[in-house]
Amino acid sequence: MLKVFLAEDEIVMREGIKNNIDWQGEGFEFVGDAGDGELAYPIIQKTRPDILITDIKMPFMDGLELSRLVKHELPETKIILLSGYDEFQYAKEAIDIGITDYLVKPVTGAQLIGTLKKIGQKIEEERGKQKQQAPEEARSAGRQRLFRHMVSGKHTYASVFQEAKELGLELIAEQYNIMLLQLFSEEKEDVLPEKIKAFEQELEKYMEQSGNLIVAKQSRAEYDFVLKGTGQQSLAETTEQVKSLLAEYFRRETAVEYVAALGTPVERFSELQQCYRQTNLCFSRRYSVERNQILEEETPGETAAEVLEDVKLGELNISSLSQRQAEAFLYTGTREEVSGFVEDYFAQLGDSNVKSIFLRQYVVMDLYVTAVSVLEKSGYKSRDLVERCGDAKEMVAYLTTVEQTREYIKKLFSAVLDLRSEAVDGKYDGIMQKAKTYINDHFEKDGISLNMVAAEVNLSPSHFSTVFGQEMGETFVEYLTRIRMEKAKELLRTTGKKVTEIAFEVGYRDAHYFSNLFKKTQGCTPGEYRSRG
Repeated sequence: MLKVFLAEDEIVMREGIKNNIDWQGEGFEFVGDAGDGELAYPIIQKTRPDILITDIKMPFMDGLELSRLVKHELPETKIILLSGYDEFQYAKEAIDIGITDYLVKPVTGAQLIGTLKKIGQKIEEERGKQKQQAPEEARSAGRQRLFRHMVSGKHTYASVFQEAKELGLELIAEQYNIMLLQLFSEEKEDVLPEKIKAFEQELEKYMEQSGNLIVAKQSRAEYDFVLKGTGQQSLAETTEQVKSLLAEYFRRETAVEYVAALGTPVERFSELQQCYRQTNLCFSRRYSVERNQILEEETPGETAAEVLEDVKLGELNISSLSQRQAEAFLYTGTREEVSGFVEDYFAQLGDSNVKSIFLRQYVVMDLYVTAVSVLEKSGYKSRDLVERCGDAKEMVAYLTTVEQTREYIKKLFSAVLDLRSEAVDGKYDGIMQKAKTYINDHFEKDGISLNMVAAEVNLSPSHFSTVFGQEMGETFVEYLTRIRMEKAKELLRTTGKKVTEIAFEVGYRDAHYFSNLFKKTQGCTPGEYRSRG
């Protein structure tokens, strides 16, 4: 049965809708009701109704604000807005929020049931389409899991082959190899998904035709390939076909670039774990090489060394080399990849060139400036890096030998990635502190709302609602109510003020509403609480 929730401040109408409709008989489950948006929202988050019926005008939080929050938190929930004739214009504007339908009061039971059934049919149609899409999503997740099991070394030969069989894949082969691929694009974010989808369709087509390639998508633009060689088609042939596929496709699609890494062929399934480790080490160089190429173990730095062998120090274009590569790595790389990136970076400079202390000084200072630039965009200052990597004097001490310089850069980059992660984890600490301070200073005002606090911390209401819930472990309304109830209990314990006065002091203009809410949250009435001493 589809679940229905009702938010309506007029008690007579709310009780009429709630009690005068045979919900089960009509094919619905009535999961709850509330007299305003503040009370309704936390209940809606718990009950997750399929359909919300809400009045447009309610105290504390009106129907439009409630609808915005619900559509952000539960985008699949359909909303029916109840409005008076003089609110018709507001109801029309509410369509932009995503309101499914609206009814003008007074509403009869027959009208409401007719609208509910119409919306229910729409929900069923949408769910039917989602079920058709589900196999594709399940297949993608299954391939991700299969690849992890193939290269982890923790799963038996028999279990992995059975897993592949259930996915309609054949793993038996005479030889195996692994290729890792990442796509890059300077296009706008809203354009890239279309490009990626077209590329994935090409891969699927080749997989079906060949049978010797398994593709597992690990992220939006990163893929793991397992290449096979069989009696019908050798591994060398499969590898050349995949190389040609990539080269030809990205020759046509110039808006997207790629870098791939190819491992060394193995003959045993049990050797895939070592093959993957070696390929992944090579793949860590993807941030510091030219795009649209496939890296292989035998060419990690030979080409760069040959190019730099006769290059004079004054002719090196270090600024473009360091800033482009280092920034890309510091924004998207991982701590595990630091060593591989730095090793490859030095290989590109050339063994003879890095022996120059002047070059090493330039490289270290240039990378340090790049690191500070990345950190500042994450909210950190240069002093945060000094605390972890030392000042200029300590930096100079690392310039004595090539190996010391290399280790210092690894230390520098590791510190940046650690700070970057901490910045993401604590991104909203300041915002939440500001929000809590504002609420604590203004909770006694009956006009305080989620919208008001969101504006104070410069976030959209829907974004603020989500962030507040994630960071605080409770909704905005629950937090505000808790603060008000704590203050109310303090006044009940320490003063002789009437309940009406206390309700007013903590932000409630309706003493009856305050008393009901107090009992609901504290388990007793204000009078009972006071009498307990």
